[in-house]
Amino acid sequence: MAIQGFEIRAMTADDVGPAIELARAQGWRDRTRFYEFVMRVPTCHPLVGIAGDRLVATGLGTANGSVGWLGAIAVEAEFRRRGFGRAMTDESIRRLRAAGCETLSLEATDAGRPMYERMGFRLVSSYHQLQADHLPEKPAPPPGTRVRRLGPADLPDVFALDRQATGEDRSAPLAALSESGGWVLEDEAPAGGGLRGFLLPAERAYGATVAPRFEDGLFLLDLHRHVAPADSHVRAGIAHEHDAAWRELQTRGWQETWRAPRMILGPDVAWRPDWIWGQINSAMG
Repeated sequence: MAIQGFEIRAMTADDVGPAIELARAQGWRDRTRFYEFVMRVPTCHPLVGIAGDRLVATGLGTANGSVGWLGAIAVEAEFRRRGFGRAMTDESIRRLRAAGCETLSLEATDAGRPMYERMGFRLVSSYHQLQADHLPEKPAPPPGTRVRRLGPADLPDVFALDRQATGEDRSAPLAALSESGGWVLEDEAPAGGGLRGFLLPAERAYGATVAPRFEDGLFLLDLHRHVAPADSHVRAGIAHEHDAAWRELQTRGWQETWRAPRMILGPDVAWRPDWIWGQINSAMG
């Protein structure tokens, strides 16, 4: 969808500052760490829209194997209703298709959902975002398990477990998150046991967190609260199908801050929402 006087291109380092200011003007939180992250993940495709000599729109596509995520679509207020948002979305889709993505996924806003429905996206789930404060007491791992710092040798098992949970190949963003540290939960054994879950803290207080067992997931979220700074909070993105989790978390002091529909275009994704306890962020799943 070409629009006269409007150019879409890949984001450069010089674009990051104006993109952060555009996000702030939309009422979004500071996206400095977000853009620092996506600019160094090779499967992320951040885009900017230029009108004249001004950055007036942004968008992001992330290719997680056969599943691509769309997010961070923003258009400066005075340039809305000109088709810029749709053009940014179309270009992200084109790039994700070229990267081999068969299914496209996103978390829609109320404003964006009608456009996505017209494009053929369909509702498949919703995410509950919950928030909790720092936990002073160090939580005890479930009986028969131990928790330790993640090391490079753990990454293949982390990638495999994540692929089972999400139905996606998120190895590139997970590897980038692991550079700042993370934790693995495993069966207790003399030589170390099988991987039962992992926590990789992410920007904006999120954390990529996967655990097939209910008690393990609750522990990892408590661990995330504990390792967070004392004056901060953490977030958990829980799929609606994982209703036992988001209900239990609210009894433990977590507060739901918003709810967003997950929409997809293309084949259904074989995922395990009951294994997923946190997201990388709302733009990347």
